[in-house]
Amino acid sequence: MRKSYTFMVVMVLFTVAFFAFSSVSFAQPSEKEFIIFHYWTAGGEKEAINALFEMYQERNPEVKIVENPVAGGGGETMLAVLMSNLAAGIPPDTFQDHQGNQQKDYIDAGYLDIVDDIWIEANFEERINPMWTKTLKFSDHVYSVPINAHRTNWLWYNKKVLDEVGIKAPETYDELLEACQKIKEAKPEISPLALGSREKVWVTYLYDMVLLTTGGPDFYEKANTGRIDFLNDPTFRQAMERFAALIPYIYPWHATKSWDEAAALLKTGESAMYWMGDWVLGYYLSIGMEPEVDFSATAIPSDVWMGHADTFAFPSGVPNPNNARDWMRMCTTPEAQEAFNLIKGSVTIVNDVPPDVYPDPYRQRSANDLGTLRAVCDGYHGGMMTPAFASEIMDILTRFLVDEEVDAAIEDIARAAERTQLAEDCSWFWEE
Repeated sequence: MRKSYTFMVVMVLFTVAFFAFSSVSFAQPSEKEFIIFHYWTAGGEKEAINALFEMYQERNPEVKIVENPVAGGGGETMLAVLMSNLAAGIPPDTFQDHQGNQQKDYIDAGYLDIVDDIWIEANFEERINPMWTKTLKFSDHVYSVPINAHRTNWLWYNKKVLDEVGIKAPETYDELLEACQKIKEAKPEISPLALGSREKVWVTYLYDMVLLTTGGPDFYEKANTGRIDFLNDPTFRQAMERFAALIPYIYPWHATKSWDEAAALLKTGESAMYWMGDWVLGYYLSIGMEPEVDFSATAIPSDVWMGHADTFAFPSGVPNPNNARDWMRMCTTPEAQEAFNLIKGSVTIVNDVPPDVYPDPYRQRSANDLGTLRAVCDGYHGGMMTPAFASEIMDILTRFLVDEEVDAAIEDIARAAERTQLAEDCSWFWEE
């Protein structure tokens, strides 16, 4: 009896401790609270979300913002907590999300509600590039409001190295390969291309680049949604051969580097060029690199805008729906879009904020290009490919960096697409 009693006491204490230290979402909801999950905790991005919080508090001074910011590569830690809460029926009022297949997983599970009315009120669809509607609308409904647009087809480069070698900033794959060859010949101690593959996701960015530059945007979308014959498509084979041709020019110890450590190779002079999204701009500024002196950027290809959006989704059964909907309405305004993106390093997703609000030439170009060029959603972060296929292709491409076996990589990708039912699970993208 004594042992049983002791066990019961321990279990009670454990339960009390568990609820005491659990996330805020276990607390009883209050109409005076707004609960938000996000993973913007690093320098720059934390200040950006704080700018939105300040604006929201001005509109709703009586509401207390309860945030649950969780750090972790690409938001994996936060997403694990979020999925547990959604499955348990205790959602936050909103959470940071992407689009495409990443968002569709939540919709298929019944975790999100429709916000068509907010888009209609804000005339939102008329203010964004058509690509965003295609990747954020499911069965003619929308479930979130995007706050920004991150461009990912940037090639960042050490301006001094390219000037010394006499190379024009490349804007095509052929020019990129030629630049790699010239840099390696003139400066053999420098790796022409930086890469950090400690987190495998960044290898998929090179995959996106060769798909896009080899086959164009239509082929790119078909390949990432499983609408090609991977084994026999000559364009896909050419793309993988182009990928293989770049491997000898990649920083050899890439597996030891994170994305930001790889970016720093341009400052140290160990690498000359780096294919990465626009968040690198904030990093370069934070480590004292001067734009158009120490570094610059070019888009490859120059006639396509590729990237993804961060959105705020509307979960089913949120504790404070009015507060959540007011947050989303605020995020559709030019004022909120500008306040967030000036700090974040991205650009507004809406076209009614002029490009000249940005202090740097890269975002000015990105904003202008988003409004005028064909746009595509990037494969992994943007959710063009399914999470299941993405998980497999990261492993395949990481092996490919080592063995450089084109035939083996093609066969593995074809099997992964079939095994994960890529075409079937991406059929929504092609619905009219």
